[in-house]
This record gives sequence, C-alpha cells and structure tokens, in this order.
Amino acid sequence: MKIGILTYHHVINDGAVLQTLGHVNTLKELFPNAVIEVIDYRHKTIEKIEKREAFKSLLKLKKGAFSKIKKYYSFKKFVNELLPLTEEKLISDNVEEAVKFINNQNYDYVIVGSDEVWKILNRKYARQFPNIYWLPSGIKAKRIASAASANGSNPKLLQNTEIKNQAKKIVNNFHAIAVRDQYTFNFIKSLEVDAPLYQVPDPTFGVDWHASGVKEKLEKVGVDFTRKRFALNLSSNNSDFSKASEQIYHFAKQNNIQLVGIGQFNKFCDLNFSDVLNSLEWATCYQYFDFCVTDRFHSTIFSLKNKVPFLVIESEKKYPTEHKGKIVDLLSKMDKLQYHQFYNDSIDFKELIANLIESYKADDFDTVILNLKSQFRTHLLNVIK
Repeated sequence: MKIGILTYHHVINDGAVLQTLGHVNTLKELFPNAVIEVIDYRHKTIEKIEKREAFKSLLKLKKGAFSKIKKYYSFKKFVNELLPLTEEKLISDNVEEAVKFINNQNYDYVIVGSDEVWKILNRKYARQFPNIYWLPSGIKAKRIASAASANGSNPKLLQNTEIKNQAKKIVNNFHAIAVRDQYTFNFIKSLEVDAPLYQVPDPTFGVDWHASGVKEKLEKVGVDFTRKRFALNLSSNNSDFSKASEQIYHFAKQNNIQLVGIGQFNKFCDLNFSDVLNSLEWATCYQYFDFCVTDRFHSTIFSLKNKVPFLVIESEKKYPTEHKGKIVDLLSKMDKLQYHQFYNDSIDFKELIANLIESYKADDFDTVILNLKSQFRTHLLNVIK
C-alpha cells in the first residue's frame, strides 16, 4: 500500500511541518508495511512570496531580520532532511500539472490535510479556488481529507453559490471527509455531500513528541534555568499584543521572571531565538517554561502537550462574524475557554496569569490529550484498509 500526503509542508511555519510529521509518524506506526510519502508539491506563488518576505525585513532594517533569514534557510533544510518527500518535486500554480504529478506516484490513497488547505480567499497572491489541495476528480487514488480546514476563509465566498457547487462536485466522491473544526464541518455539511463527514483533532495530537539536546540549546542562547521563565509566541508588531506584552513585561520584572520569545519577534522579551531550534525541538521546548502566552494554534497545542500553563490572547477584530477561530474551537471542545482572552485594555495580566496557573493545577488535561490522540489514530484506521 502506498499513501501520499498533500499539505502545506513547505511553508515557513513550525506548526505546518509538525502537522505534516504528525500524519507521517502516525501512519507509519499504524501501517508499518505501507510506503508513506509527503507529496513534494509547492505552490509557485507562495514560494516566491515567502522568500521575498524573508529578505524584505532586512531591506527595511527591521529587528529580527537576520534571524528571519536564518530561519528561512534552516527551515527548508529541516523539511528536506526530515520528511519522506517524493523523489521529485513540483513547483507550480497549475492544477492540471499537479494532478498529473500526483497520479505519476501511483498512490492507493491520497490524504489532504491538516492545516487550512481548504481556505478560500480572493486575495491576489492567495491559492485560488479550486486549487490542487481540493483534490479534483482527476486524482486516481482514493481521496481522504484528514483534519482539513477552511478556517480563515472569506465568509462571503463560502456562501457563493458557484463556489459551493464547485466544492460539492469536487468532494462528493471523497472516500472520507474528516475536518479539523466546526467551521469547516458546517461548510461541508451545507454542501450536502454523500461522502462520510466528521471531525478529527489536529495530527499533532496523534504523536508523542521527543527531541534531544533542547535544554542545552536553550542554555547556550541565554535561557536562565535559575529563574522562572515565561515563553511568548506573540508579536509586538501588533498594537494590541504590544500593549499586552508590555504589561506582561512589567509583571515579569517585578517577579524576576525571564521573558523568552520562542517564535515571533517580541521587543519586550529578554531574548528571542526563533532561528535556534528546528521544528521538532520547538515542539518540545515548551516543557522548559513555567508559562506560555501566545496567539498561535500550535503553540497552544504544544503548551497543552508539554503540560505548561498558558494564555491565548487574540484580537477580536480578526473575527468579524460568529466564527471566532480555530483556537476557540479547540478550547471549546475541551471546555477550557478560560485559557483564552480577546484582548481589551481592562485585562489585569498579573491577576489573570496567577489565576490560570492555579486553575491549571486542578485541570485534567492528560485525559483530554489521550482522547484526542485516540480519536485521530482511530480515524486513520477506519478510513485506510
């Protein structure tokens, strides 16, 4: 049996490569005799934009620019070395070329997901619908959506009759459609497709993550293990998050807490090291912190998996409709929305963080995480024979 995974494995994002690796490692464990590959298809426009963005920061003399460039090259190297990529790769925006490329691999199953692979936007440089991540009917293998998401879509486009008819025609003959969030579930359900439809957790829940030498790397860049340490994956370039970070900074100074930026550059941190750890090391570094503040989905997941108290801060401006995003969706299912806040000027971060640390001690996240792991693995066992 040969299985191909089509996803955003190549974008400069630790969460993207880890959800890819989550699929790979889980499939290898469940189907040890199968050939598991990540289809090395890369969207030409996105490839150009990511390289341009990495160097634009340097040209504008932004703080963290050299770190961003270093991250760009180290990330590409990590992806090429760690993931079981197809021998050949295709960089193209042409769907017909991509279909031909996938069919030439002779897969029994093609899995699309996780990530926001079904996001529909009309922005100039977005992946235009219908793109290859919808797995059009020309794909010869059995087609499976696994934790696919339309989160981040333009809501008006999801209501467009022509787009809905196209989407229904494409996914109606899928072998199974497993989506990651309620938002995507509601959209696909509205298409009234015949294929089995249900929800599954993100693939990163399907794996127990390990990496060696992480503590030593953290010590080398200046993480102080003689003090309490808070991890921030929050950009100070956002005005709301900058205000939040400044308040957390003053709280940290008063309590001899070291603030460490572990993803996005934050000027209020004592140190930032987004270019130091590879994605696997980043997934496991959370265990060395006493608290995490983030606005990112996978930072939330790896705080959970590393048993670290956390706070998610988001801007409500980001969600103009009833849908409040994938993090709210995840924490709602866990009944843990107390760990999420939409930013406002009245938040007392000193009191909030203290309350969350106490609340975390009493919460049973272990059972929740084990259930999510089981759900994801059971889904794959049920759809692949």
